[in-house]
Amino acid sequence: MITDDLPHLVAGACMNVHRSLGPGLLREAYEECLALELRSLELSVRRGGPLSFEYQGHAVANAARLDLVIEDALLVQVLSVEEVSAPERQKMETLLRLGGLKAGLLVNFNVPVMRKGIERFTVKRREAG
Repeated sequence: MITDDLPHLVAGACMNVHRSLGPGLLREAYEECLALELRSLELSVRRGGPLSFEYQGHAVANAARLDLVIEDALLVQVLSVEEVSAPERQKMETLLRLGGLKAGLLVNFNVPVMRKGIERFTVKRREAG
């Protein structure tokens, strides 16, 4: 699987789910249907995995929940909200960084047009200073 194509494939799957269901359901319904859609594309999908990391040499388990990890490369966090908040965007960046993933999609299904509900995130390397 070419990693650069993965976000486009997932965005297409999101559009298929949204076209079928429309806005207004609970996020869990969209997450489950999206996982089914992605598996039908023969993509590897992990749902609801815990985020664990090390802090000062100590393991921190179950710090957060990762909605969908696709092909062990792309994090997809599913929302169904009126508007995506700044804290949700900050959380996405933190989940990517601590989860060791380089890219992610924050997907809000509660929109009239799905394209407007998909935000792409990439981990930016911090410069040593």
